[in-house]
Amino acid sequence: MPSPLPSRSERRKARTTSAILDAAERHFLERGFQDAKVDEIAQEADVAVGSVYNHFGSKEGLYRASLERALALFESYMDEEAAPEGAALDQLLDLAGRVARFGRERPAHLRMLVLPHPRAAEEALGEPLEQVRKAMADKERRVAALIEAAVRRGNARPLDSRRAGAFLWSAWLGTLALGQRSDRELRAVLEAGLRVALGGIASDKAREESDAVRALLESATPTRRKEEPEPERLVRAPVLGDLRSDFSELALWTVEVSASPGPSPEPVAKRLSETAPSLAAAEGARRESAPWAYRVLARQLGTEPLSREPTTESRGLPADALTIATNQTGVPLLAFDSAELNGDLALRRARAGEQLGEEGQVVIADREKPVAIVLGPQAHEVTTSTERVTVAAIQAKGVPTLAVEEALWTAIEIMRERR
Repeated sequence: MPSPLPSRSERRKARTTSAILDAAERHFLERGFQDAKVDEIAQEADVAVGSVYNHFGSKEGLYRASLERALALFESYMDEEAAPEGAALDQLLDLAGRVARFGRERPAHLRMLVLPHPRAAEEALGEPLEQVRKAMADKERRVAALIEAAVRRGNARPLDSRRAGAFLWSAWLGTLALGQRSDRELRAVLEAGLRVALGGIASDKAREESDAVRALLESATPTRRKEEPEPERLVRAPVLGDLRSDFSELALWTVEVSASPGPSPEPVAKRLSETAPSLAAAEGARRESAPWAYRVLARQLGTEPLSREPTTESRGLPADALTIATNQTGVPLLAFDSAELNGDLALRRARAGEQLGEEGQVVIADREKPVAIVLGPQAHEVTTSTERVTVAAIQAKGVPTLAVEEALWTAIEIMRERR
């Protein structure tokens, strides 16, 4: 029997809770527990200070809820029931891939789990902090167990599996949590690290029998040739005219990506089909938070709030990449054919006589014309002949920059799978 749908008041409460948690995470990470201010968190979440205390009881309760949400997401990524069977070193590579994906797609949540926690609130946070420590210790033991299994089967050189596991797990977390790198650079660093680690662990037998191990050890990060395009770079676009003062926290982020439009590869289609239900189970109403911020923005702009329910229907690339990223983060993305744009994009108000947008309406525009109405229709879309795609994300008040970056890098990573 299907579960009853949540009531309107329950959905509103979930949206408020998620908005507060999103704001709290950013303040805790940027300022630390001691210096984070509840009134400033409430202001960013667009709620009354009393609402924060009604939902979480105290600043310690707010930090506790942030930890619990981050841990639930971590466990959903690391779900061992979905792990492949087979050689221990192949399973070790899968585990490394899972934690790397969590770190790239959920950097704020990873940092919430692994960076130092407040000693002043240790007593009030004892239970969730112990759950975090246990989860990390469990995964470290899993790494050690896989190394030990590989040693017993002759697929790894004789070594102290416990100490090797502790080093590998700490190295992965430290690289993901502390490295200030682009997604492409981070992937290259992680791959290089795995190559070094497996080079010292894998036996000659493993190199002969495991295709995954052999492929990793024999691979090398290619050197970019002069004729190749520069790596993707996120750009914060200008906000023109009176929009700076009228919407001080409104922002537009863009990135240009090599495109190969067409049907989605099977892994992407599968990921699309699994995204909505898996995230719903892991994070409850978190997806409501960012959409709520955009609904508030839509009301301020005088436009109809967009319905952005998670979908699993494949429409090919790059559409599926944008949908997966939006399903995971709540941040809506747009894709344009870069060849159709005249220069860089910016936010401004529509002018009299322009074909898209009524005079004074907030639009995304290139140097000569509007190409989309903010939270509304766009002038043109990507086609099968598109070679370069410009992906754009609007950042509304209360939506952390980390969420916008997460959405854009998630879309970029998926679009790379057709290269």
